[in-house]
Amino acid sequence: MCIIVEYRVKCFKEMIEMNYINQYISELLYVIPAVLIVLTIHEFGHAYVAYKMGDTTAKEEGRLSLNPLRHIDPIGLLSLVIFRFGWGKPVPVDFTALRNLRKGMIFVSLAGPLANLITAFLLAPLFNWMSVNPIVLTGFGYFVELARYIIVLSIYLAIFNLIPIPPLDGSKIIFALTKNPLRFLYDDALNYYGIIFLVIIISIPFFRFNYFFSKAVSPIINLIGKIHF
Repeated sequence: MCIIVEYRVKCFKEMIEMNYINQYISELLYVIPAVLIVLTIHEFGHAYVAYKMGDTTAKEEGRLSLNPLRHIDPIGLLSLVIFRFGWGKPVPVDFTALRNLRKGMIFVSLAGPLANLITAFLLAPLFNWMSVNPIVLTGFGYFVELARYIIVLSIYLAIFNLIPIPPLDGSKIIFALTKNPLRFLYDDALNYYGIIFLVIIISIPFFRFNYFFSKAVSPIINLIGKIHF
């Protein structure tokens, strides 16, 4: 499971001239807590649905929790701070323990992205109200901006994880529809090459990943902006 945060690479001279370092550090004050919240909700969603469908693995390993420390991958968090690309610890799921393998794979895989989308839609009316309230903006401006980050990252994480490329959640949904779901699910080579393929299409401008991804995300963000109390 991965998180992508938009970033721009600037040369050292530009960083000094534009005071980019201070801007970067200030942005991290929003990005890091927002990522911790969004990531925790995502992984908790997987763990909760897996537990309800018969697999106790996540619960036994302490992952059925809303404590961010349970879900953080230190290297993934460090990568996020340095490269603006990070990840968390995937929730362990024994799909063979689920009461219904195919339905279980689909429901457990959808649970994380769905939890993120629910978070975004529940937080949207509060954010839309706070963002136009002068009193709130004056006294709680940080929390208003943090809410914006949480909403946007929730949507980005949900849609990104639905891409049907291993090891993302979308691939498990596709595997569940095949004749032998477990053969694909536990194929380490497939997951390894899937990660390489993801890095390639994200990194190389030719594939225009950011363009197409933004096209997929924009309608949801626009809808979020219309939700009010």
